[in-house]
Formats: sequence, C-alpha cells, structure tokens
Amino acid sequence: MMYNWIKILGDRHAGFLLCLVVVINLIAGSLVMNSYPELYPSFFHLDLNYFFRPARVEHSWLYALLLTFTLFGVNLLACIIDSVIRLLNNRAGRLKASAALLFHVALVTTMIAHLVEGFYGSTQRLPITAQGVDLPELGRVQVESLKNIYYPDNSLKDTEVALSFSKSDGQRISKDIAFNQPAIFDGGRRQVVMLTGQMMPAGIVIARSTDQQEFRLEPDKTQPFGNGTLLLQGLLQTGNGLPYAQLLWQGDNGSQQQHMMALNADMPHSQVRVDGELYQFKGVIESPFIVAIVRYNPAIPLMLVSLILASTAIFLLVKWLGTRSGDQAKIVNH
Repeated sequence: MMYNWIKILGDRHAGFLLCLVVVINLIAGSLVMNSYPELYPSFFHLDLNYFFRPARVEHSWLYALLLTFTLFGVNLLACIIDSVIRLLNNRAGRLKASAALLFHVALVTTMIAHLVEGFYGSTQRLPITAQGVDLPELGRVQVESLKNIYYPDNSLKDTEVALSFSKSDGQRISKDIAFNQPAIFDGGRRQVVMLTGQMMPAGIVIARSTDQQEFRLEPDKTQPFGNGTLLLQGLLQTGNGLPYAQLLWQGDNGSQQQHMMALNADMPHSQVRVDGELYQFKGVIESPFIVAIVRYNPAIPLMLVSLILASTAIFLLVKWLGTRSGDQAKIVNH
C-alpha cells in the first residue's frame, strides 16, 4: 500500500507537468516585474523575504511558484525513494539506476540551496572608501590602493584594487580584487564583488603666497589658520560644471569669512585671502573609491554537494554507456 502511494506521488508525468508549471510561473513573474517596476528596487537581487514584506497580489506568481516547487520536491523525493527500492531489488543495471538516483538527489539539493539562499542570504550594494566601512562578519574594510589598466587605445581594460579587512579580534587580512576577481571568504559564502572603481576628490592643497608653504585641507576637518581655523566645507560645481571648493574661516574673536576657490590654478578665482594672507590653489587630493556588492550565501556548501552528486552521476552514466556498447559489440561478434 505504501509503495503504491510512493509510485503515485513520484509519477514522472506529474513531474513533467510540474516542471511546465514552474516555467509558466517564471514567465508570469518576468512579465509582472516588467509591468510593475516601481515595486522592485533598481538593484534587485534574490531575496525571497522581500515578497512577504508585505505580501501583495502582484507577488502571487511567486507564491504559486513556491507551491509548485514544494509539490515538485515531493514528487522528486518520491522518485528518489522509488529509485532506492528498485536499486535494492534489482541487481542488474545498477549503474544506470545509481546515476538516475544521484541526478534526482542533486536536483533536490539544488532546489533546497536556492530556497536557503533566497530566505537566508543577503546582498547589499555600498561604496567603500579609504576611510573604510564596517561589514558584518568581515570587519572594517578599506581601499588601500587603486590602479587602472588601459588598452593601447587608452580605453579601460581593468581596475585592480587592494582591500584591507580589520576584524574585531585584531586580525588583518589583505585582498586584491578586480572586475572579474572578487574577494572570497568562508569558503565562498561571503564575497565582495567590485562594480566600479575610481579615484575621487578627497580634499585640496593650497599654498601660502609669501613662503609657498602648503596646507592639506579635507572636508569637515578644521585646521589652525592664522588667528583662527579654516574648514573645507565641501567640493562643489557651478551651474556650468566648473569645480570649486567652499571654505569657511572662523577667527578667534568670533568673526567668520566665507570663501569660494576655483579648482584650477589658471583661473582668477583660484586665490583667496584668509586673515590677511593670500593662498593659491595647488592641487586636488584624490582617494581611491569603489562601489561593491557584498554577498552572503549560506547555501554554497549545498551547491557544491549538488555539483559533486551530478558529476558522479554523469561519470556513472558514461561508464554504463561504455559497458552497454561493449556488450552489444560482443553480441555482434558472436
């Protein structure tokens, strides 16, 4: 009686129909996502929790997909049990039966891996600078250096970046990444993938006209200047795209002076007078900066298991085909 239920639940025709329903659900999901782009972030990733926060009618295709996946999983499990029973009862043709069994197990493992990734994985897109940013489990990551590699025609070929990771336990790790070379941690479960990388303005250098002494100014960092302090409030652009620096000098007596300095030494407004002294723009301080995707996928071990099972199944299937060809050759010779 139990075996009859297993054969009914593991019916191959039902499995084929469920596969078709899965494809139809995926097509419907693609059409819905194209019809309602405002529901999905511009950078949308595989996060199944998103579809339940909150649940919406527009997400019905996914709920139907999960239901179909569940039914398909039950069908596959029943097929696996049926294959094990037949494998134990049948001594002939075990290579083919073992290959089919491993393929089924690999498929179930892959489905479980996708569900684990969808519900428990995470993907975030964020900028990483030389000042650093804190990442879960990876510590504080900083960009140490950035190097652009160009083709002979001066077009960009690749960008190589050196990252340093400082963990809470004091451990420091250095990783080199590029566009097709992510930083990998925890056996592949955590990855830092670079999307773009470039040098960004991080301050300016000005020189005092009387003695050419240079001063480095960085945003939001006050610096003693004459009888007061000088603050670089930011690097901006005019309406026609000309870059300039906004400076604020505060005297010890409470007086204030606002200055705009053009970031071009050849322009007339590239000089400012602060507390009676004339200062000339000398250059822009640049700092490496990248935009990266930080991924966490706890299902990587399951995917590796699935790959090993599928590879073993292919090996057994090839071996079975080889033995079958040999048997047929013997029959022909006789």
